[in-house]
Amino acid sequence: MIITILTDFGSFYPAQMKGVILSKLKDKGKDVTFVDIAHDIPPQNVRAGAFALLSSVRYFPVGTIHVAVVDPGVGINRLGIVVESGGQRFVGPDNGLLIPAARSMGTPSAYKIGSQFDASNTFHGRDVFAPIAALLAEGSSPASLGPRVGPKDMSFGEPKRTATGIEANIIYVDRFGNLILNMRKIPSTDVSLKGIKLKRVRTYAQGRRIEPLITLGSHGFAEIAVNQGNAAEAFRLKAGDRIELEEI
Repeated sequence: MIITILTDFGSFYPAQMKGVILSKLKDKGKDVTFVDIAHDIPPQNVRAGAFALLSSVRYFPVGTIHVAVVDPGVGINRLGIVVESGGQRFVGPDNGLLIPAARSMGTPSAYKIGSQFDASNTFHGRDVFAPIAALLAEGSSPASLGPRVGPKDMSFGEPKRTATGIEANIIYVDRFGNLILNMRKIPSTDVSLKGIKLKRVRTYAQGRRIEPLITLGSHGFAEIAVNQGNAAEAFRLKAGDRIELEEI
């Protein structure tokens, strides 16, 4: 059984989630392989977490359980849900985090987590979502855990044409400082950002050192990069910013 975990928790909190799952499965004869997708999602950045999950799930086999927790609403009346789609299952808060990934695998069916837990007010990843992942690993169906619900959706939006070019949103900034946009293809004509031309390339090394680029990343989204540099620092931009690519 493969269980992936994605959070904005950083260092030691994910280990507690794994400990809960292993403890509950210890006597069930279930072997678990944990895969950490990411624990360095920017704090409370649900959109960044959704992008990282979306970019990863298609590489996992049928039957994988994905536990994703980026949860600024923990402790209030947001739902916890289990989503089933394409033979994979997703566990986490009902804040849109799970839905882009689930939708990429098929037609999602979402179920409210109806069980009662002795949960802390601030760590549902350990006290709610980890036990639910263990129940799924034991063989429980998502439908057995609670009633079907309509989950909160999340969209990365669409780029818009303007009189001078294209408006787009930065949906993620990776550790290299690449600016990942809500665009599924790169412009067919030359464009500039903040007055600086972006070279259209297939791969980073086609640009000169410290040359700004625009390319289609391995995740399927357009990204702005600086060859051997950091585009986020060079352009002073961050996830969530809206930009305009001006046609040259």
